[in-house]
Amino acid sequence: MSIKTIREFDARNDAERVSLFSSDERSIVVTVEPQAVELPAGSDLGGYFDGYPQVVKGETHGEQYDGWFVEKDVMVPMRDGVRLAVDVYRPKGSEGEKLPVILCFGEWGKDSQDIVAWMNKTPQKYLDTPFWNGSLEGCDFTYTVPRGYIHVIAEPRGLGNSEGVNLGDATLHDPKDIYDTVEWIAAQPWCTGKVVMMGPSSYSRAQLKAGQEPAPHLVALRPDEAPEPIAGEDFCGIFDPLLYNIHSGKHAFDQLPPTSYTAPGGTPFPRAMMELPPEEYQRRYEEVLNDPDIHYSLKFYPEVRYPRSSPTLLDDLMYLKHPTPRESGLNNIRVPMYIGTCWNNRLYEWGTFEAFNRCDLPDEQKKLIVYPPMFPSRPYAWYHDEAIRWFDYTVRGIENGMREEPQVKLFVMGVNKWRFAERWPLPETQWKRLYLQPGGGLGAEKCAVGAEESFTQPAPYIDPKVYCLRYTTPAFERDTEVIGNLALHLEAVLDIDDTNWMADVVDIAPDGSRQLLSSGALKAQFRALDAEKSTEQRPVHPRCEPVPVEPGKAERYDIALTPTANVFQKGHRLELVIRNQDDMLGKLSRSGVYLLPFMRTVTHTLKLENCYLTLPVTGE
Repeated sequence: MSIKTIREFDARNDAERVSLFSSDERSIVVTVEPQAVELPAGSDLGGYFDGYPQVVKGETHGEQYDGWFVEKDVMVPMRDGVRLAVDVYRPKGSEGEKLPVILCFGEWGKDSQDIVAWMNKTPQKYLDTPFWNGSLEGCDFTYTVPRGYIHVIAEPRGLGNSEGVNLGDATLHDPKDIYDTVEWIAAQPWCTGKVVMMGPSSYSRAQLKAGQEPAPHLVALRPDEAPEPIAGEDFCGIFDPLLYNIHSGKHAFDQLPPTSYTAPGGTPFPRAMMELPPEEYQRRYEEVLNDPDIHYSLKFYPEVRYPRSSPTLLDDLMYLKHPTPRESGLNNIRVPMYIGTCWNNRLYEWGTFEAFNRCDLPDEQKKLIVYPPMFPSRPYAWYHDEAIRWFDYTVRGIENGMREEPQVKLFVMGVNKWRFAERWPLPETQWKRLYLQPGGGLGAEKCAVGAEESFTQPAPYIDPKVYCLRYTTPAFERDTEVIGNLALHLEAVLDIDDTNWMADVVDIAPDGSRQLLSSGALKAQFRALDAEKSTEQRPVHPRCEPVPVEPGKAERYDIALTPTANVFQKGHRLELVIRNQDDMLGKLSRSGVYLLPFMRTVTHTLKLENCYLTLPVTGE
């Protein structure tokens, strides 16, 4: 595309009320130090709190021991003879005692978790420091051990000092290995026979696997930031490089895993190379290479040309060309679970809510807490008081107030305070439609038949600017609480056979500052809905063969947006941003958080009379 043509697109977009989008124009993170608010039993549990509320009864279990000692590289036998390496942290002065055990089972190497001992008092905040390392997730043993728990950090097979072969997710979170590790721990002379699990991300995914066929001595889970990248209902058809960036050390200041993915013999291969017939593998490989989103990507084309450099990347890209249904098994979780996540984090937020909603546990055996956006600080040492309260209650039977608390705790943006909720979604939710209006309005009334607005996005390797349409409500006349799932429903025409739809919901303050509340995306070729699972408030798209869009034909696009909790204060406005690219020059993308850019020029024409945002209003 020539410079003249780029200027023609700029002129066309300007004439059609199109603006430029920058991810740095809005806040992503709300930095709030963790603070618990203690409430006596019998307190009024309604309203907002300045910190996360805890009902406190007379019986508590605080620090019991002064310090800790560690046994490094204890080798734990698995059923097939492979031995896993674990570090065992025990309280000083507990020799001869039996204590319950916290197991952290994840991929990031137990020895790197040593950093917790000297950095837990100076945690690094996400995006506010160059030293935030998301891999430091083995939890704060200097907090848990003095409170009467033994803390065990394990390395999955093929990682660090563990024996065996690393085959990616199949071994990183293998429920058989977790089962054997739990039962070995329970049989040790220093264990009461009760084992719990804790930790975010990889350590969280291990818990969701372990809870489906639990070992007899696994009695409670405390997962955080639960990813469900393989079988989750958040499927949008667009490649999210975040896990690739995490595993290659390209997310924030993340470290590399202790070893790479290795096939038998020690040489890394994509699973597809081993599982598909050679002709079929080559056909699918060429299909990925020739996809414009890869072919014109100066980053990902070389990665695909050398598939052994990152085998899981090619596997993921091949899968997205022909996705097939998979089952997560989350409904089979049978261990009491207190799960948490942070707002504005699509990979972890979706998985957490899905695990909470789908697990078939009695209400008194599952709880949810949602923190400020985006990631808690690292080393992961925040909110451990909630974990110990949960373990004291479920493992030791201490009536510490946990039973009296409602099922859900939420950080609410806008007021930056906390509240309880009886369940998710909130029973008082009233779903309201906000219709897109010509000229950028957003309101309760449908616009006239035939109204249209368009924006054109040039291929980003030609023009890296991100163009968007913005729709904004009038200023709120009173404080309005919005908590729950959001969804965007569009009717639109494309001039080619595909695009990436992206949408954001933003709170605009009177001074013009913006706070991101929710976002969502959908590849147009995966617009089909799962009729059984979808609702207007929560569209679900099946993993199926892509269906190209007929250029010039109006189609429906139903886009699930991440859940949120916000109070739009009086005088604030809600803004909806519609685009088809992430801002690759923004701070967030440079930290490795973005969706794969769509590498073709495309014009989007919205049929406004059938375009609206579904908003969960819980209080006005």
